[in-house]
Amino acid sequence: MSEIEQSAVSKQLVDLKDRSGLSIRAIAREMGYQNASSIQRYFSQDFSKPALPSDFVAKLLPVLVGKGEHPITREDVLTLAPDSITDLEAASTPARAAQALEIKGQVAAGLWMEAGLFETDATKRATLSGDLRFPSESQYLLEINGESLNRIARNGDFILCLDFMEAGIEIKSGDLVVVERSRDGGHTIERTAKRILRHNGQIELHPESDDPRFQEPVVYNEHDEEATEVRIIAKILSVIRQIV
Repeated sequence: MSEIEQSAVSKQLVDLKDRSGLSIRAIAREMGYQNASSIQRYFSQDFSKPALPSDFVAKLLPVLVGKGEHPITREDVLTLAPDSITDLEAASTPARAAQALEIKGQVAAGLWMEAGLFETDATKRATLSGDLRFPSESQYLLEINGESLNRIARNGDFILCLDFMEAGIEIKSGDLVVVERSRDGGHTIERTAKRILRHNGQIELHPESDDPRFQEPVVYNEHDEEATEVRIIAKILSVIRQIV
């Protein structure tokens, strides 16, 4: 019988432990366990699963983030988690209670549209909580207006957005994002939702649509005369569809 090979995620966990300078026992106590034996299996060479349990990672975040000579980041710890957002939404962690999300208007998923057309002075809150991997105050909802993301988000759907600067995460090529640009010396603010791809120093904003009107990517760079500033304001974490 062949020996079970330790999974990559377990090796990553061991590396983070060593980087933090904490023992397994110390980590266990910080997570609220009495003994190291409660979490020892995840550090073991016999652990072969591709990801750690979502509730374990949620409890591990406040223990490891910021530790070490080269401080461990939130992203470092989140690489240990399952990809499924629903797993993490269901995770129970005493470190943070779920909070209702603010709805901050709409975002166009077709052409650039002025943000002011979709924003309201009245604060609305949804009966939904956010992704437990990230701080509640960095998350909000936007309603999709348009069809250029209809393979992922239809007109009228809500997208869960994460202010990536506040959350301290890195935006990667391939992420779905909310992008904002200012024109006319900053007098016109517009935003759109697209998939971002970086290619040859340029930022390409790609639609995700089966509508023939929305197939060509929009390319912007720092030398675009029309756009005084183009910036990513949020990463899209998930899509929420209401069924009436």
